Amino acid sequence: MRLIIYTGKGGVGKTSVAAATALKCARKGYKTLIMSTDAAHSVSDSMETELCGQPTRVEENLDAIEIDMLYELETRWSEIQKYISDFLVSQGLDGITSKEMSVIPGMELMSALFYLDDFHKKGTYDVIVMDTAPTGETIKLLSFPESSEWYSDKLYRIIHNLIKVARMTIGKVMSTPLPSEELLKDLEMLIGRMKNVQKILEDPEITSIRLVVNPEKMVINETKRAYTYLCLYGLTVECLVINRLLPDGNDDYFAQKRIEQEKYMKIIQESFDPLKMLKAQQLPVELVGMKSLEYLGDMLFQDEDPTSRFTTERPIEIYSENGKDIIALRLPFMPKEKVQLYKSSDSLVVEAGQYRRSMSLPFTFIQKEPEKAEFTDGMLRIMFPGDDVSGERKPAE
Repeated sequence: MRLIIYTGKGGVGKTSVAAATALKCARKGYKTLIMSTDAAHSVSDSMETELCGQPTRVEENLDAIEIDMLYELETRWSEIQKYISDFLVSQGLDGITSKEMSVIPGMELMSALFYLDDFHKKGTYDVIVMDTAPTGETIKLLSFPESSEWYSDKLYRIIHNLIKVARMTIGKVMSTPLPSEELLKDLEMLIGRMKNVQKILEDPEITSIRLVVNPEKMVINETKRAYTYLCLYGLTVECLVINRLLPDGNDDYFAQKRIEQEKYMKIIQESFDPLKMLKAQQLPVELVGMKSLEYLGDMLFQDEDPTSRFTTERPIEIYSENGKDIIALRLPFMPKEKVQLYKSSDSLVVEAGQYRRSMSLPFTFIQKEPEKAEFTDGMLRIMFPGDDVSGERKPAE
């Protein structure tokens, strides 16, 4: 399965680009799904097709789905939703309000990730194109599996044991309902599935992130930050889509705008080179319907296969060199003074700006303490004592 994720600042044209990519994939003969994880779903508007919380056939080889939280609550989250609703009723809320309140933050994100796990296991589709929410929400979505793994490893077993004890003691006399064994089993299953999703997201042979950008200062700056944070979480940014470029022309009205775009195009080239760059011009009419999407797809990819892997370079490497075991993490565009590093038992904690990642260390690194860390040219290199004295670079065991 090939997973292509489009993200970027709100309003840059992610939905149109994602829909155009999915359409071009389908017409090349790939079994394709376009999935919208944005709460403000626009794929149905873009394709002029009514969509719901289940895959809907749009045309031959092309299905589409917009994650529907009400449908997910009734199917995937029924046990969890029932417990939260019962708990809130026990605290005095009425039934209708408690049901509304049982939609906890993150459910939409997890539902989308679980669909990926389902389709990957079953081999349902050749290609899944994901249209995401603006950058901040997408980073939450893509970092969710790793974050949930940390919480589950550190807290789940403790909470599970405490609930077992509470059910046998105070649970017999208290009115507030305690989580059932079925609920705990559901949570354990969810934790296992999150680990599967993390493997999918971090495999560059399967998953690629494509950043959509307009030649504007604020958009470029947010795209740089997104690139950094996606690298922090070990995700492969494969290419840049430069959208809404003004075509050449003689009209004076857009003359200043063209000059501005040329200036920002130089900044984009200097900042993101050698990343693959796809380009699309601003269309003279609203970009809705299959004809418009087909035109956009041809403009972006021309004769190229939209499923091509433009790079599989991993943002994290582990190797041995000159007698040191090294963890190297790409953090482009991040100032050195905003990078912090900590080691905590079996984890390495990296802070970059406002985001933090707790990385589980390989077994051979757990008993070692970092000797040195260097941050140059957007690459953080953390050095541990190693056994290799040959000076030759090789993968660490």
